[in-house]
Amino acid sequence: MRIALVEDDSAMAELLSLWLEEAGHECVSYQEGQDFLRQATNESFDVVLLDWFLPKLSGEEVLARLKRQSEWDTPIVFVTARDSEEDMVRMLNQGADDYLVKPIHQPVLLARINAVTRRSHRANPQDVLTLNEFKIDQESRLITRHGEPVKLTEKEFNLVTLIFHNVGRLLSRDHILSSVWGYDASLNTRTVDTHMSRIRKKLELFPEQGWRLSSIYHQGYRLEQIPPEEQGSAAG
Repeated sequence: MRIALVEDDSAMAELLSLWLEEAGHECVSYQEGQDFLRQATNESFDVVLLDWFLPKLSGEEVLARLKRQSEWDTPIVFVTARDSEEDMVRMLNQGADDYLVKPIHQPVLLARINAVTRRSHRANPQDVLTLNEFKIDQESRLITRHGEPVKLTEKEFNLVTLIFHNVGRLLSRDHILSSVWGYDASLNTRTVDTHMSRIRKKLELFPEQGWRLSSIYHQGYRLEQIPPEEQGSAAG
């Protein structure tokens, strides 16, 4: 998973990043809430870990601004030294998905992350996912359309699996690169664009077929389903 960590304590940020990366996650760290909010419009994450005490803009205000965004649906977990029941209830009522009190332990942190992503359907993708004419079988690594197999490379399969498990959600190019290709400084966003073009053609992800795979300028890609009654107008 791709996790945003908003934490101004450099020692704590380093420790949490280490724990997350040891568990196989990508961690992107921010020291200020304002910096994170600026990036959040162009980036996508599976979970946000948010401290309360941040310079210039508190975690509470960051949460409030994120929740005012109509499309925001990424789970937010507070990780803070504020340990009163009143504070915990307040943040949960304002939209936080979980609340952890420092000091925390690695197994608890990882378990809570898994729990909130399970609730948001982002962890442990289904072994077999069926969406309209498509069926994605993780075990056999096979994708069929109308019952017919679609020939894909390994990277194309991983990319299709990622976007189909996030239908309707904007995925940033960095998110896609790290999820499908891992950490490789030699890659650039043109790699994503080239592969998206290929799978759009191979899977016929066109409006007249009920799908729209859109490139969002300077941000990333979004796969959307188009209702039957709108397919004619969308194609035109």
